[in-house]
Amino acid sequence: MAQRAGVSFEVHRLELEGDELVVSGFWSGVRGLRFVRPALVSDDRRILATLEHKPWAPSIDVPWTAAFPWHGGDVDAGRLALDVAPQVIVPLGDGAIGVAPTPAADPAPEPVRARQPEPEPASPPAPPPACAPSIDRRLDDLERARATAERDRDRALAQLAEAIEAREAAVRSRARMELAHDEALQAREVAETGLARAKAEREAADGQRDEVLLAYRTLQRQLQTERAQADREGSGADGETSAADEPLGVRTVPAARAVMPQLRNPRRESKLVLSQFDLWIIRVLGVVAAGCFILLLLSILRVFL
Repeated sequence: MAQRAGVSFEVHRLELEGDELVVSGFWSGVRGLRFVRPALVSDDRRILATLEHKPWAPSIDVPWTAAFPWHGGDVDAGRLALDVAPQVIVPLGDGAIGVAPTPAADPAPEPVRARQPEPEPASPPAPPPACAPSIDRRLDDLERARATAERDRDRALAQLAEAIEAREAAVRSRARMELAHDEALQAREVAETGLARAKAEREAADGQRDEVLLAYRTLQRQLQTERAQADREGSGADGETSAADEPLGVRTVPAARAVMPQLRNPRRESKLVLSQFDLWIIRVLGVVAAGCFILLLLSILRVFL
């Protein structure tokens, strides 16, 4: 079997415990080596160690221990070898202290000593495990593949966590945008309602203004007619003068008393007439538009902050 120079193992314990064979001792000359899962080589068999003593790293102060499943009855230490790394296979026969079976009900069990190998002339000797290096390389390849798979798994888990976090952030941003959209729609509805109310009030004011203008024109025509009639009659009496000062239309049309100052001092009509109510409507519409703009700006800021 291939063996790395300078590597040795001092067996401190080699015992049967139930259905496990426990090997314990101290390594030397293994500085810089990385142990894989130990294997017990028994003739043409390889028995992998159990995982209870993992990771099997050698230490100077603490004995190195490994346990192997054993169902072969008595143990022949001369046929056993320990395989822990590529080109590190050490026999256990020379350094074996003793092999003891599992304690039974007998209060004083007698330990079984390791038997030296006896020659068997009837059968040819077992061939050396020539395939041990290839098996070691295969184990190393499997360990490297396992480590690579674990790294890929960790990377995939990290990417999955990042994707989940990004999705949650997108969901939160979408919820904020939907809330801002709903608030903007509500503000728009309020503005449209205010605008409709303002339009209705303006239309009502325009109707009242048209009625007043109609009454004003009617009274103006009546005044002109009465003055022309008074000039024709040529009456200069006081009663007639007082009648001229107060036209007949004033007595017949009650709304004329509200526009008498305009009748006495008629003004030239302009193309664009804006009343105080029209100016008030314009101010209200300006305030509503400014409020809608501010609400829309705040909604946009809330989406991006």
